[in-house]
Amino acid sequence: MIRLQKRRKGPYLGIWLFLLLGVLAFSLVSCDSLFGPSEEEEEEEEEGEIARIIISNLYGEALDIYMDGTFQFLLENEDEEKIRDVSHEEHLLEAKRQGTNELVDSEEIDVVSDVDYSWTIDDHPDINVTNSYGETLKIYMDGNYQFDLVDEENRWIIDVAFGERFLKALRASDDKEIASTTIDIEKNQDYSWVIQ
Repeated sequence: MIRLQKRRKGPYLGIWLFLLLGVLAFSLVSCDSLFGPSEEEEEEEEEGEIARIIISNLYGEALDIYMDGTFQFLLENEDEEKIRDVSHEEHLLEAKRQGTNELVDSEEIDVVSDVDYSWTIDDHPDINVTNSYGETLKIYMDGNYQFDLVDEENRWIIDVAFGERFLKALRASDDKEIASTTIDIEKNQDYSWVIQ
């Protein structure tokens, strides 16, 4: 009597099946067509555009963004947005309080080539006052007392409104005026005054 032995499939079939499934899974994960374009492809597509202006809002509130007098978009605080396909010429950018005509910052950008330009709208203007006079001083802005400033100290007057601001320093010991200056606050940037 002849016995036919069944051929054992053994552990090899399981290993081959596992490897095949692994290769298939790896292929699917790396396939862009199933999961959309990669970030590199999106950046390459954007690089083919005409010049762009990237605007960042660090002002502390949402702002309406205008270019050359035309509304572009509402830009939320701590957000960033792009104006695409910007023509080669000088452009006036303006940031206004949401829903108002109140200008909080502006910038002129001369677009001369097809690259990215950027504009960051910073927080409200501040003035850094430094005392290098040698004595303690009283600091006033527009007639309003701000703080005492000891020798070799500096302090900030924060959230200064736009327009001309008159600053003066009085000697703390006898209220004699030591120095004064007028600073024209016209941009969202920090200003400084050193008293010597």
